[in-house]
Amino acid sequence: MLKRNWLPALMTAVLVTLGTGCGDECVDEFDCRNDKGQPAEGKKWTCNEGSCEQENVDVTPTPDGGSDGGTTDGGTTDGGTTDGGTTDGGTTDGGTTDGGTDGGTEPVTCTPACASGEICDTSSGVGVCKTCRDTATGTGQDEGCSETAPICNIAASGGKGACKACTDTATGAGQDNGCSASAPICDTTANSGVGVCKACADTATGAGQDNGCSASAPICDTAANNGAGACTTCSDTATGAGQDNGCSASAPICDTAANNGAGACKACMDTATTPDLGCTSPTNICDTAANNGVGQCKVCAVISGETEGCQGNQTCNAEGTACEGCADNSSCSAETPVCRTDTEPTVCVECTSDNAGRCDAGRPVCNANNLCGCTDNTQCAAVPDSNRDVCNTSANNGRGECAVCITNAECTDPNRPSCDNGTACVCHTNSDCGLTQVCNTNTGACEASGGTPADTSTQITAVLNAAAGDVSLLINGAFVTFIKPTVTGSAEVSGFFLQAEANGPAVYVSDATALGQVAVGDRVDLTVTQRSDPTTTGTAGMRIALAVTNLSVISRGHPVQNLSTATPAGLKADVSAATDLATADTYESKLVSFSGSIAGAAGGSGAGFTGFPITTAGMQATATNLRLRVPSTLVSDLEVVQGCQFTVTTGATWRFNAVTQPSVFNSSQFSVNCPAPKLVSAAARSATSVLLTFDRKIAPASVQASDFSINGLTITEASVDGLSVLLTTASQISGNDYTATVSGEVLDLAGKPVAAPNNTAAFKGYRATAVLRITEVQPNMSGSKDLVELVALTGGSTNGIVLQQDVNSPTVLATFPDITVAANDIIVVHIAEATTYESETTSKTQFPTETNPVNYDTAWDIKGGATGITFSSRIVLVKSAAGDIMDAVPFARTAGTPPAAFPGNVQAIQAAGQWLPADCGGALCTTNSTPTAAAISADWSNIPATGSVTPASVTVRRISTTDTNTKDDWAVGAPSWGVANP
Repeated sequence: MLKRNWLPALMTAVLVTLGTGCGDECVDEFDCRNDKGQPAEGKKWTCNEGSCEQENVDVTPTPDGGSDGGTTDGGTTDGGTTDGGTTDGGTTDGGTTDGGTDGGTEPVTCTPACASGEICDTSSGVGVCKTCRDTATGTGQDEGCSETAPICNIAASGGKGACKACTDTATGAGQDNGCSASAPICDTTANSGVGVCKACADTATGAGQDNGCSASAPICDTAANNGAGACTTCSDTATGAGQDNGCSASAPICDTAANNGAGACKACMDTATTPDLGCTSPTNICDTAANNGVGQCKVCAVISGETEGCQGNQTCNAEGTACEGCADNSSCSAETPVCRTDTEPTVCVECTSDNAGRCDAGRPVCNANNLCGCTDNTQCAAVPDSNRDVCNTSANNGRGECAVCITNAECTDPNRPSCDNGTACVCHTNSDCGLTQVCNTNTGACEASGGTPADTSTQITAVLNAAAGDVSLLINGAFVTFIKPTVTGSAEVSGFFLQAEANGPAVYVSDATALGQVAVGDRVDLTVTQRSDPTTTGTAGMRIALAVTNLSVISRGHPVQNLSTATPAGLKADVSAATDLATADTYESKLVSFSGSIAGAAGGSGAGFTGFPITTAGMQATATNLRLRVPSTLVSDLEVVQGCQFTVTTGATWRFNAVTQPSVFNSSQFSVNCPAPKLVSAAARSATSVLLTFDRKIAPASVQASDFSINGLTITEASVDGLSVLLTTASQISGNDYTATVSGEVLDLAGKPVAAPNNTAAFKGYRATAVLRITEVQPNMSGSKDLVELVALTGGSTNGIVLQQDVNSPTVLATFPDITVAANDIIVVHIAEATTYESETTSKTQFPTETNPVNYDTAWDIKGGATGITFSSRIVLVKSAAGDIMDAVPFARTAGTPPAAFPGNVQAIQAAGQWLPADCGGALCTTNSTPTAAAISADWSNIPATGSVTPASVTVRRISTTDTNTKDDWAVGAPSWGVANP
């Protein structure tokens, strides 16, 4: 916590400079009055060794020149003359009545008065009612807080503050504010949000290492230590001899009392039962000292000097496998009933090769240790009149036991496909059965149900082929394969998909009432009463059942999302190898799975969605009529870009007219494997800081200062913000050449490291950066040789300045070379020029018009990138090498459908303070807001849309002498390249 907030601290610094104060709480009586209000009647404030105290007023202040007690000084400067004992410091009173107090002001108060229990905070110069104030250091008790919750979280409760027992201020298992070394982690949600310090927190799954724990004791038992938690090796999470959390199959039982309460995994435990926990007959006794303390189940054992498991005077052999000293079978116990008289000494065993004893169909063979069990399936299958034909070699304490099945693989009857605890092959639910079957839970068998899928497919085809409008068409026995959720930014209605066979056909149903009655895996009957018109904007090629009646669910839980090649088979088809994916009629509404590559830049795919050109094993070249469709928010979260490999585990196929659009809606349906992150650029932000920019978001936990190096500079700090890492360095030499290098310890959010040769970037020591403004744009030049003109508002270096299209999923149009420009210099960017074209870096006439006809001798001519501006609704912006936006303009084109990302890009530059109005009628600007995002944008619709646009064609350019950041600054008109606009 800060000792003081900034304003009183600033006042203290000033007054200390004047030599009038001496402490942390106050510097003079006025500081006390401002902080603590008016003193009691007849008393005044004094600052005594940094503390505010009240003392009696027993001397009336001497009037100032005989007339200060309310008399105007008349504007005469006191000039340092003692004013009743207080020096005015030469300040002119200006004729203002002192009112008896010289140099003070009326105390700041809270109006209206604060509620009971609240504090009037005047530290900002304005009275603000707060619950508490940050007035103490460390874990000291802040003003307004209590001993049990001493820390004021000043940002809580809308800025009024809230008292907490602790706050989350450290990373990992670091010691949070308010906590101790023994309980360093603040659980901020505990204690009704007040917080509780804990030794550890349950942050990992399974036996993963929880926060606050170590590799040797990775599991946080949150209930231990009176709720503060304790790190353990394992925890008791299973019943009986089941495998506990943190334990293995060979030692599955957690002894929670062992290892000083940290727990230890055991093979068995002495539970004073028969058999002991983890053991089975005849090895009923757990020898806890055996197997290096893990325990071992034995027939008998000597424990604490006493023989257990044997009768009478019998002794236990060294291995614990038999009781020694029997006369005949009658002298042995029921657990080991056979007396071996051919040994010396004689021993009681479970069985011998010629006396099976207790061996039975479950344990048919006597092994070399004279214990019943099995070692392979043939021994079990040889038992007559038994269906327990599979040997489970890990059962029976490792001696083997015959079972009907171990896994589902042994259940070869398709009507009884699941292994039920090793005792029987059955079905449990409809998901165990074929699509046209249901599970009879009484008999444990799958039984036929419903009509044939081929008949249902014929009915679905009839709906797809029906005329738009009112219809009455039955669909009987169709399966609900997928439910389409609402998507942020999209106005498309939710609904569900129906299908009966893996090769289709399928149909989408958007009836809201019906949607509320179904789930994936349902088999349904219904009547379609209205079919969409695929030519309308709302359905855009989709043939949708808009309304249905008489819906009834025949059965539920069918395995529809299984692959059609799985057992049991579902309706999902793997179309990775399909060569006809671009045929929308064939794949509309079908359930699919496939893998491929993102083969091009993102584009619009309906509001709220982003579309990508793709390639697959079957579609090795991109096709105009094939796009992967992904919610735009998911694209941003997963950083989906060209070059990523992807897998759609379960997708539903949408369409836009003739374009096939296999679609996903959340991360559980979709995974990506993208290229390793690259260091894109480095730029000095100040004389002691350098900003590194990557092409993928960087994981903050992977970054520390030692992961970076710069020749000639020491790096002391590194902080992460999305795609950027800001380094704090020693003082740079202005204009000096430096190279930043990133180690392989720096990872993206997917855990991929930055690696050579994409881990270095050159930059120059900090110099002032020129500030540029966009003045003219031609977005539709022939051959994408688009032009953008800018003016320098201030002189400086252009090194690393970026001209780009759009904010979200941007396209870089140009990265400026190192040119020193003067204020009012004009720059023209030439996009998609020949590879031999060069930027001017030494003068505006370095490559004059005479020899380079495309250049302008009155401007710096700069070579842009290979990708032109997209002539639709787009943002054009220029930003510094550090990523700060210098200027941004949204351009709208009324023809065609605007990109789905356009409103979000407009919102981004509004939020950056680069465009007005700041919103659309008090709400975010969208395609449907009032006004719309397009309506507040500069209009470049009248740019020629032909393929013969030249530099002489009309452009969109500034017409205002001032930059108001509104559409009124811009209009389409005659070009003026290389000269100032307007």
